[in-house]
Amino acid sequence: MPISQTDQVFRLVKSLTKAEKRNFRLHAGRSQDMDNLLYIKLFDLLEKQKVLNERELLSKLDNITKTQYSNVKRHLYTQILVSLRHLYKEKKAYVKIREYIDQAYILYDKGLYMPALKLLDKAKKLSFKHYTDFSTLTIVEVEKMIQSRHITRTNTASIEALVEQADSFAHTSLNRTRLSNLKVLLHRYYIRKGHVSNEAEKNELVDFFNSNMPEYDADKIGMMEKVYLYQCYVWYYYILENFKGCLDFAIKWIELFESSQELMHRDTDLYMRGYHYVLTSAFNLKYVDTFNTRLQHLEDFRKSNYNQLNDNSKIMSFLYVHTGRMNKHFLNGTYEQGLQDIPRTLRRMKRYAVNLDEHKIMILNFKIAWMYLGNDQFKKANGFLMKIINLSSKSLRRDMQVYARLMHLMINYDLDGYEIFPYLIKSYESYLHAEDDNNAVQLLTIALFKALSKAPLLEHKTIMKNFAEQFNAIRDQLYSKKAFLYLDVPLWLKARIEDKTFSQLTEFGS
Repeated sequence: MPISQTDQVFRLVKSLTKAEKRNFRLHAGRSQDMDNLLYIKLFDLLEKQKVLNERELLSKLDNITKTQYSNVKRHLYTQILVSLRHLYKEKKAYVKIREYIDQAYILYDKGLYMPALKLLDKAKKLSFKHYTDFSTLTIVEVEKMIQSRHITRTNTASIEALVEQADSFAHTSLNRTRLSNLKVLLHRYYIRKGHVSNEAEKNELVDFFNSNMPEYDADKIGMMEKVYLYQCYVWYYYILENFKGCLDFAIKWIELFESSQELMHRDTDLYMRGYHYVLTSAFNLKYVDTFNTRLQHLEDFRKSNYNQLNDNSKIMSFLYVHTGRMNKHFLNGTYEQGLQDIPRTLRRMKRYAVNLDEHKIMILNFKIAWMYLGNDQFKKANGFLMKIINLSSKSLRRDMQVYARLMHLMINYDLDGYEIFPYLIKSYESYLHAEDDNNAVQLLTIALFKALSKAPLLEHKTIMKNFAEQFNAIRDQLYSKKAFLYLDVPLWLKARIEDKTFSQLTEFGS
């Protein structure tokens, strides 16, 4: 995306805090040439607009040419980034380290080798402290370059130590790269396909994981290597539906962060992401006490640190906390209370709409739909399901898109949509078979609604009781457990048989 694209500049301006805007104005005020006056004027105009109006911008910029307009936008965008870099160089270690490296290069170019080495030493100490291994490798390589080209009077022992550092960090960086590659590939697998659904997929994943896992010494690997290693195992076990293994490594992940304030400060988002997988695993295992305790820990952390979180961290905290809150209601059967949380979640979804990808929005819409279904608010549930069913990206989380269609059959049944029922069943059955990786729960759900669509209304409860027994018979099958977590068909059947909401089933201990 070119920097001159107006929407990109608008979003950057709107993302600035009061302190960042004040810093930008101070930065911009240092020069007063015509181009600067124009980009400052554009900044003021963009700041005042609630919705981007490019026609208004052009008219108030004295109808400058398209080329001038593009140049002014590009200049504004660049200068905002320069001002932000200056503002955060003392607050963000990675910015300060990069600055030290850049300054060392400048000193080197001027023939000032010893001052350059001193700056690199400062950068290296800061890099050690904040676990920025790739920066450390860069620093060491620049040191070696200076030492090999010039007589610096550095003793032999120091040179050997430098070489050892280079070897060590080259190995660490290679391991981190391989682990991060594996993590990204596992993530891609899940986004495309979801959990493994049969033995063939399981064997394929196990072989892939083992062949791509680099060799490592558990007693010698660095802090960030451990983080990446734990992430790989969390994804691996999660996709395999081994939620106990996933929980164990997610706990190791967050405990590693909690053992280091530097690591916590360096990447708060990654710490909260670890908590998300602790909560997800505990939810899937139905560890109610563990889930409730861990969710409260995350809520407390978010509340006490919220003012220090950057925009991205606030978005992440919203996703993890609000998803956790909904899962808590599902786990505890408090569906009526769950309705009270939905308006807040929707407001945040609207606020962060441009920052949320389709996958995250899909998950939230699915959970909101299930919450409304659990409270017999079928039309509202249907509205959120249609957002998933109408997605243009059919390859995104295919399993979730299947469950959305099956839930849509439940809702249409509850809405007495008998006229379109045969069409929906035929359409969704075709969609199911096209996926070619269906589990027993999905196939049995289609069979349930085919049976209901063909039988007189008076026979429906008898059919439901019969299918409830069939669902319960497969509940503990290996590749059915996760399906019930996404779509608890037996709960829906029980509610329809007994004419109760999901909350009432919990309330009466049914």
